[in-house]
Amino acid sequence: MRYTLSLLGLSLCLTSTAQTDVAKMLQERMGGGGVIMEEDKSPFVPNEFIGSFRMEMHMFEGEQERKESPTNLRYWSSADKTLNKMEFSSGGSGAPEEPVRDMRMLTDLKEKWQYTLMTDEEGKKTAMKSKKKKITVKEEPGTKEPVITATTETKTIDGHVCTKTIVKSDDGVWTGWVAKDIKAPFADMARSVGHRGNDKMMRSHKGMHGFPLEFEWVDAKGTDRMVCYVKELKVGPVDAGVFSIDGYEVMEMPSFGQ
Repeated sequence: MRYTLSLLGLSLCLTSTAQTDVAKMLQERMGGGGVIMEEDKSPFVPNEFIGSFRMEMHMFEGEQERKESPTNLRYWSSADKTLNKMEFSSGGSGAPEEPVRDMRMLTDLKEKWQYTLMTDEEGKKTAMKSKKKKITVKEEPGTKEPVITATTETKTIDGHVCTKTIVKSDDGVWTGWVAKDIKAPFADMARSVGHRGNDKMMRSHKGMHGFPLEFEWVDAKGTDRMVCYVKELKVGPVDAGVFSIDGYEVMEMPSFGQ
């Protein structure tokens, strides 16, 4: 499940880095036998998760929480658009002593455009528009499938009955409380950042069947740990104004990511 967490982080990293860096980041974060990036000409597939949430992520080294922790991922989704934003703690890149900028990534899945939306400390709004890319990460030969175990343990989180699920892989152990009555947003997020959904990461999601509202990942060495909580979850239509670029100066960058 390291792949799940990498994807979540990557989708927000795109708000502050050009798409030319995507292939390099994916190879470094996800491993594999190589990365292919090309223009996304795939058929439109609507998002399964419609709604919004905040994911609170705590990162640890041993028992010590990292200084940049926690970080918050905010996510909004309609049938054809996604919007996400990363918020850092005072110890991370959003420290008060640094210039404060609101940076978000908007993806139009139907029209195949991506927008990096930025508002600087003086309130100026800029949108960098570029063609959406499709990214394929080749798996290394001999990669083992993760082992997914759905236990009989349950607990209720925000009114949703969640089942304890454990995923074991060569990278470590992921333990989550999965709400089976909610569609997981991970396949949608993969499409938003252009990641082709046919590798080990996506196969493990399909075997999970639901949305984890709390989860923990511990690496194979037992030194790195991440604990995540889904907050402010709203399932259902999102105000269309959330995805509006009115008021932004749009800069189209046709060679972005080439």
